[in-house]
Parts: sequence; C-alpha cells; structure tokens
Amino acid sequence: SFASQKAMENVYKHRDISGIAGLSSVPKDLEGGDTVVHNIRLNAATMLFFKTSSGVLSNVKVRQALVKATDQAAIINSLDYPTRAVKEPLLQGQVGYNPAYIQASFNKAQAKADLAADGWVAGAAGILQKDKQKLIFNLYLDDKPEYVRVAKLLAAQWRELGVVARLTVEPHTEFKNTLSYHSYDAVLHGISIGSDPDVFVYWDSSQTDVRSANRLNFSEYKSTVADTALQAGRSRQDPALRTIKYQPFLAAWQQDAPAVGLYQPRYLYITHGELYGLSDHSINGGIDRLSNVDQWMIRTARVTDN
Repeated sequence: SFASQKAMENVYKHRDISGIAGLSSVPKDLEGGDTVVHNIRLNAATMLFFKTSSGVLSNVKVRQALVKATDQAAIINSLDYPTRAVKEPLLQGQVGYNPAYIQASFNKAQAKADLAADGWVAGAAGILQKDKQKLIFNLYLDDKPEYVRVAKLLAAQWRELGVVARLTVEPHTEFKNTLSYHSYDAVLHGISIGSDPDVFVYWDSSQTDVRSANRLNFSEYKSTVADTALQAGRSRQDPALRTIKYQPFLAAWQQDAPAVGLYQPRYLYITHGELYGLSDHSINGGIDRLSNVDQWMIRTARVTDN
C-alpha cells in the first residue's frame, strides 16, 4: 500500500535498513546522493494481448498488421531502465526459445499494405473501415505510470495506420476484475514465466474456459496445433526434446499473432550506498534477490601487507 511504502521510505532515510524493494519507481526525495538503483530483470513478459475471440481483433490480418506496426525499440527506449525485448512466448535464452519464430519485425509500410490488401480503407478522420466496421478497439491497462506511457506510445503508433485504440486506465482493483472477466478488446499486462518456462496457462485453449482456475489465457487464443505442442513440451524432461516439441506452438503463435511481445519488466531495488555482491541478474520474483545474501557486503577496506 501507499502508506506502507512511505513508511519504508522513512526507515530508509534513517539508515536502519540497507534498501527498499517493491517500488515501481524511485521516489523523488531519494534521487541522487548515495542512492544506488538496481534494475533486476524479471523472468516475466510485458505484453499487449489481443482478444482473438470477438470484435475487430478476431481478424488475424488485423493482429498481424498491428504487430508489424509496433515499434518495440521505441517502447523500450521510453523506459527508464535497461531491459531485453520479448519477441515470442518464451524469453531469450530459455529452453525452447528459437529465434526462427520471433514475432514480425517493425515495418509500418508493410502493415499498411497488409490492411489495404485485407479490404480496410480510410474513412472519416483517416480511421480505417471495412464493411461499415471501423478499426477501433478498447485497450485496458492498470493505472501505473509505466503502463500508461507504453499504452500511449502503442496507440500513437497504431493511429498512424488509421487504427484507433481507445485507452481505459483503471485502478488496480478494477483492473483485476477486468482481467478476471476478460472484459476488454485488448489488454496491456505482465505475466510471470519463470526460469524454466511453462507457458501452458497463457496459451492453451483450455485456459479460455470460464471454469478454468485462473483463466490466464488473456488472448482467448485457441489453436489445436499450439495445444498439442504445449502439452508435449511441458511433459518432457530433456531440454533438447522440449525444444523440438515446442516448435509447432511457436510457429502457430508467430502466425496467429494473439499478442505483441514488448519487454521484460524489472524488479526495482534501491540501496543506501553501494551493496557489494548484489549483481543485477534475472530473477523469478522479489525474494530471489536474496539468493546470495550471504555474500553481500556494505563496507570495504584496503588491506595492506605488513
């Protein structure tokens, strides 16, 4: 909560602890001085999920064009921390990741051409339309400064095509309900993947069912090919075999474009002065930053031979 966050900041000011975790940004009154910011990359993915089951985004040609119209590099450059791009359902370097199946690269001209070939023409205010249906959809997001900034960039990039993404920024509690009920056309959200990836819950068609435990297939993506490959890959132990089994899923995901991969989010950790032994590396969650806490040091001294 905000109150507990402020309490943590006050403790920090009095130097009773070595750092603060769990913030989304560095508080203004802690900037500069001997504050050290650690941007620890999470084994997670921030993505824009298209609801593939209804509306204009049920059209695969539209989704493919929006992927091509997404300037991923510009979005990452807008962040106030370094990170890696997310280009497919698995993270770079993970078991199963294959650069042959990354999402389409940024190509605005090709995106425009693809939409024109699918019958979309510019109407009033330059908004594309087809068979009296305008290319407008509702994009929902949590009320976080980072997400708001990213969503505005996405909307601006797509507007250059004649596509309108109407942004709805919701307080966290309301946004959780929106996610639970899938009451959106598209949603900007982050998902945890882990160091040993199993993304079944995000992409298998069984996870679109309202009776599923969490209904984490936010795109409501359904593909028999993807389902078979996901189930085969997660049931194998050998990394080489898992990689082979996941390939049909990655190929289907690339072709069907149920989402746009954006970037790996960070875990922000602020320390009072240098904390030696804490290296900025990939972790699954906040508690993992303590995995080598026995090697942390807050003081150093020059040692001379007598």
